[in-house]
Amino acid sequence: MLHRFNRHLFKLCAIALGFLMLVQAADWAQAQVPQPQTPQPTQPQVVMLGGKPVFEVKTGLQSFSAEQRATDISQRLTEVANNYQLPVDSIRTEMIKDVPLIVAGQNPAIPIATIDAADAAIANQTEAALAQSWTRSMKTAVTNYRQERSIENILRGIGYTILATLGFFLAVNLLNWLFSMTLDRLKIWLNRVGERLRNSGRQRFTVTPFISLAIRFAELARNLLYLLLLCVYIFLILGFFPWTQGLSLNFWSILGSTIASIEQGIVSYLPELITLIFIIFITREILAFTRLFFREVELGNIAAPWFYPDWAKPTFDLTRFFIIALAVAIGLPFLPGFKSPAFQGVSLVLSALFTLGAASAFSNIVGGIISVYTRGFQIGDMVQVGEQIGIINEKNLLVTRIRTPKNVVITVPNSALIGNNVINYSALSRDTDDQMGLILHTTITLGYDIPWQKVHEALIRAAKATPDVLTTPPPFVLQTALNDYNVSYELNAYTDHPERMPAIYSDLHQNIQDYCNQGGIEILSPGYLAMRDGNHSTIPASYLPNTYKAPGFTINGLDSK
Repeated sequence: MLHRFNRHLFKLCAIALGFLMLVQAADWAQAQVPQPQTPQPTQPQVVMLGGKPVFEVKTGLQSFSAEQRATDISQRLTEVANNYQLPVDSIRTEMIKDVPLIVAGQNPAIPIATIDAADAAIANQTEAALAQSWTRSMKTAVTNYRQERSIENILRGIGYTILATLGFFLAVNLLNWLFSMTLDRLKIWLNRVGERLRNSGRQRFTVTPFISLAIRFAELARNLLYLLLLCVYIFLILGFFPWTQGLSLNFWSILGSTIASIEQGIVSYLPELITLIFIIFITREILAFTRLFFREVELGNIAAPWFYPDWAKPTFDLTRFFIIALAVAIGLPFLPGFKSPAFQGVSLVLSALFTLGAASAFSNIVGGIISVYTRGFQIGDMVQVGEQIGIINEKNLLVTRIRTPKNVVITVPNSALIGNNVINYSALSRDTDDQMGLILHTTITLGYDIPWQKVHEALIRAAKATPDVLTTPPPFVLQTALNDYNVSYELNAYTDHPERMPAIYSDLHQNIQDYCNQGGIEILSPGYLAMRDGNHSTIPASYLPNTYKAPGFTINGLDSK
């Protein structure tokens, strides 16, 4: 046992040391990371053509903001690109009053964009160089725009669509085949596991629910893959045609940013995940150490004069609850999304519901704890709670179950145990220092005409002949009352089997009848004066002598004067 204690202590120390080293390393790494310089806020606006960026506009012009300029340039460039009568080379730069102006076409020229000194300054170029750069970008964008909308490119997109459709149906069929094969293999494996458990005689559950659960999870995974394949197929086809390329680009951009954010979230969550793993391992080792300690206390290997062995299991249950609750409280801040408003709102609602509905449960728990540590009763004791009497069959923190002599199980809330007197018939007989046992008593009433010595003798003989009644200490009789017409005789007998009280009482009453009949005692409680002449005795015939005859009526005449 000492070796097992040392092993658990060594594990706990090693885990705690590793956790402290990890925290110190994380703090050091965070301190070494240089803080980035705060960049100057810039809001460049992108000029778009056919859903694709051409160049950026970073400053406004006169009363137009950068956003308004980018929108106006995008509209003018789109009009030029859609006018196939304007060649691409007609897009050029002209100087009007020393201000570069990008135009397209002749007679009249269509203005597209104007460059001023602010644009050149922020681009760190001259106005003429910036105008030439924008002009080249516009020519390239218009050329690509017109090529993408050519008949040849549209026919190519239709061909790619056909190939993508064939690939989609092929992937769906392949997924169906893989699903069927995987499901068959899973069923075969689960059936083998169930057969192995049945053959070994250790089966505690049926495998069928797990097969149904596995099928549901497999169907869910298959449906998610179907949805993913359908999205990829649709947006892949949309990317083959210039009119819908913007939707396709948005989908791939959203998908890429989602994957990148998930990856970034996983990487950033790794320190919290490692901390959670350490908390789980530390909690597991503490629970194992605590379980081992209380197990040894329950077996009597570790003894304390103030701690009873039957307290070991409930104390361990309480200790385990507080350890797990403490671990949950420490680990909750490290869960993903713990600081989100949604998580906090759900936690608040659950806390309110638990507070409102846990009052009765808490009172039952308090009653269960009080019943455990006051040692009012144990499992197997014969008790009486209120009007219910029976054997304690089960007790936990919420309820106590009593099995009556009629094999009826009664569930009593532990809160009811606090407000009722619990009569324990087994406490003294269970105590090794008490050898007397439980006293069972019953009362009969007999007339004054029967000698009390004779009654005592018959009752004591009846008690000694009853099974499970102790001869040491011997049974005894108390005359509890001298009534108007009879005497109350209380027979007291000891037993060390309180759980058999109903059967013992039944046997005792039978023996009282037998031994009273053998002693010639009629069990009567006379309440009025009766004439016995001419009446047959009430003693059973088997106890009467063979020469017994019912007496006749006697009439005595009056003396004549």
